[in-house]
Amino acid sequence: MTATGKFPSQLVHTLKTHHGPVNAVTFSGGPGTYILTGSTDRAVHLSRAIPNNNNTSSVVETTSPIQKYEAHGYSVLDIAVASDNSKFASVGGDRQVFLWDVEQGITVRRWGGHNARVEAVQFAGEDDAVVVSGSADTTINIWDGRSNSHKPIQTLSEAGDTVSSLHVHAPTYSIASGSYDGRARVYDIRMGRTTVDVLGNPVTSVRCSADGNALLTSTLDSRIRLLDRDDGKLLKSFGQEDTAQNTAQNTPLKLGKATGYRNVELRIRSVFAKADAIVLSGSESNKDDRFAQAHIFTWDVLSGDLIASIPAGEKVKAVSDVAWNEKAKCWAGGCSDGTVKVYR
Repeated sequence: MTATGKFPSQLVHTLKTHHGPVNAVTFSGGPGTYILTGSTDRAVHLSRAIPNNNNTSSVVETTSPIQKYEAHGYSVLDIAVASDNSKFASVGGDRQVFLWDVEQGITVRRWGGHNARVEAVQFAGEDDAVVVSGSADTTINIWDGRSNSHKPIQTLSEAGDTVSSLHVHAPTYSIASGSYDGRARVYDIRMGRTTVDVLGNPVTSVRCSADGNALLTSTLDSRIRLLDRDDGKLLKSFGQEDTAQNTAQNTPLKLGKATGYRNVELRIRSVFAKADAIVLSGSESNKDDRFAQAHIFTWDVLSGDLIASIPAGEKVKAVSDVAWNEKAKCWAGGCSDGTVKVYR
């Protein structure tokens, strides 16, 4: 896993379809032609990721989505898309899990087994027949998308606080979860075994590497850690102050209060990019500096060096969710000002 070349950092598309902070961003399967976004405005929007007319050097702006999915009565907090793009799941403040038919634009299932807001959702199982949800009620529910039952197949209740993030790793039949109790848990479904890593601060994001050997975690101490999944050993840490010594791709980086990686209050998610060679994450701005704006950060996985710090815009105080599309080599960030920005 080595980072080759520069990280794509040219802004090519700004989506201005939402009327509130964007909490969830995910590409469609395959080439990532489309992007689904979920917002505090209670809607899920389907838009083109890269506009057809993107032949110029100027940034294209889109103000109307291709389709709106409106059934939530509260903020949308997470979205997962099935691999065949025929359905997606969304969750939020409703305490429910919504399963949608993409083409018809309607919900085909609504599961209501949680007692508090639902913060995370993932597909699992053969043909994405299973849906996994994590909630502020401290539980993870596993749902059968082919059954008419309103009860989960299984409930995992080890967490001591909000389950903020999930990642299903199909090759190892495992579910990784992050919780505000300061722990990252990996459930081995086949073996019926759970491993726990104690991180000491609320966990806002978890992500398994493609080979399943490493776990990427974000916590509310402005740290992103790469852990060995077997023994919990710290392989690399990102976001620490010594990154000020590194040089960014764009310009020499001033990692002070305004532009250093910051995650102390909000649920900020991080992901792998470029075949697991890069860590990509949004961040919060410094509230003490009214001119500060949030940045998106990228680090080299092997060296831990900061590669790029990309400003998200003058009025953007947080980029809470980022998504990477491997085939298109593009990525997107959901911003607190209601915009979604796509880079390539």
